[in-house]
Amino acid sequence: MIRTGGQWVVEALRAEGVRRVFGIPGVHNLGIYDALLGQSEIAHVLARHEAGAAFMADGYARSTGRPGVAIVTSGPGATNTMTPLVEAYAGSMPVVVIMSDIQSTMVGRDAGSLHEVPNQIECFRPVTRMAEALTRAEDIPGTIAGAFDLLRTGRPGPVAISIPFDFLNGEVDAALPARGSSRRPPCHVADIERAVARLRGARRPLLVAGGGVVSAGAEAELRALAQRLGAPVLTTVMGRGAIGEDDPLWHAVMPNKRATEEVFQAADVVLVVGCRLAARSTQGLLLNLSFTPERTLIHLDIDPTVIGKLFAPEIAIVGDAKDGLARIVHALGPGPSGLTVERPASREASADWDRAWLARLKTAASPRYTADVSGFIHTLRAALPPEAIVVNDQTGINYWMEWHFPVLRPRTFLYPVGSATLGYGLPAAIGAQIAHPDRPVVAVLGDGGFMFSVNELATAVKYRLPLAIVLMNDDRYGAIKWLQEKMFKRSGETDLANPDFPAMAKTFGATGERLPTVDALPAALARAFKNDGPTLLEVALEVEPPWEF
Repeated sequence: MIRTGGQWVVEALRAEGVRRVFGIPGVHNLGIYDALLGQSEIAHVLARHEAGAAFMADGYARSTGRPGVAIVTSGPGATNTMTPLVEAYAGSMPVVVIMSDIQSTMVGRDAGSLHEVPNQIECFRPVTRMAEALTRAEDIPGTIAGAFDLLRTGRPGPVAISIPFDFLNGEVDAALPARGSSRRPPCHVADIERAVARLRGARRPLLVAGGGVVSAGAEAELRALAQRLGAPVLTTVMGRGAIGEDDPLWHAVMPNKRATEEVFQAADVVLVVGCRLAARSTQGLLLNLSFTPERTLIHLDIDPTVIGKLFAPEIAIVGDAKDGLARIVHALGPGPSGLTVERPASREASADWDRAWLARLKTAASPRYTADVSGFIHTLRAALPPEAIVVNDQTGINYWMEWHFPVLRPRTFLYPVGSATLGYGLPAAIGAQIAHPDRPVVAVLGDGGFMFSVNELATAVKYRLPLAIVLMNDDRYGAIKWLQEKMFKRSGETDLANPDFPAMAKTFGATGERLPTVDALPAALARAFKNDGPTLLEVALEVEPPWEF
């Protein structure tokens, strides 16, 4: 079938079920935009910066589990997506960036073409699961189909596809490939049997659930296993919501040392599922995790390259989290009472954990977790329904929310834990709101991070998104200033000259309000969600980060 290359891009995306894309038109990608204008199945969201477009795609993907797609132009348009792709790579988010490139005959020649980055695709290889530069126009539909198949069958992550603009503008005879089975790999039976033998004999089993549990849709299997074993469940930041944090089986967020370190030390068998055990969470400013010979580590992940990177497991299981957890639950069989143990009634089911001790540890917090910080977090939670989506940037309050904001559903707490980047919150919240127009979405930002992507407020206004932006204003890069004073006994270049944020919001066409106290937040949020556009709510709150040295 003969179509332009741009039409093949759109047709391949449509065939994969894509119905929203985010992007900015540029001189080299207009072949794609012309194809978008000629159809009605895929809607386009116009961003104000390519980084914003890719962060929107991240928010869309993180809140749905479906790939988020960004369309950008060559050179600076493409490289502007690098920081979002760093975050998507670290967070294993299925973000697809389709970028144009210079004319095919000039690629790699470094001859000074408009928007040229010599060997553009090479910039993206370190931060993507797949980075492909097309050398034939007829490969457009197959390459896009292959990228989506990779995201369905393996560890999710970003993809970059670079297409010379002459391929996009010219006509080409091509075809969509046949759809593959797209099955995620099952776990090996022998590995499951070894894990079951260890878990069956465990006195104090512990489960750690990462983002892989959420991406596999394995929440029910996780809870069934925790019930069967009577095991407390820790979640990583990416795994939050894999088990509701109002569930008595949930214990804490893994990096929260005060609540988790002693639990790790007391466990005799630790099953880690869908988690990299990344250095930021296990060897960072707080938790310093280690495994001694008397503590068995079983590590299950779809990506074999993450197993053993920092901690060598006794039992490694490669495969899909849903498959692995279901097999383990089935192999363990019912508890001694004949039940699957909704309420453990025997020693085997309830294990040897001291439940009162666990309950005391569960609420352990730093002395710097002040009444003001706790009050804000619990006021925000109480003002939102369980299905509301809370999108974090990086500021003092977000560091505390990372551990203490109760997450009740999967994919409702978006946090850039991988890159800890400023500027994520607002565009990611736009992507989440586009994906879920009927659900409340709140972006919690600091004044520093908000100014990184304030331009995307115009996008929220353009599409009349009832997004609530809760802006914590302390007129500084507060966490960095705190670090300077702790490390060097002085600070500098961290105090900010800020605009009048509510007034600035109004100039964009949004609603802006300065709240007198945190107690005014619930009523303000209720008003915001009824607005025909975004609402900025400024709150004055000074927050020290939770880090300990």
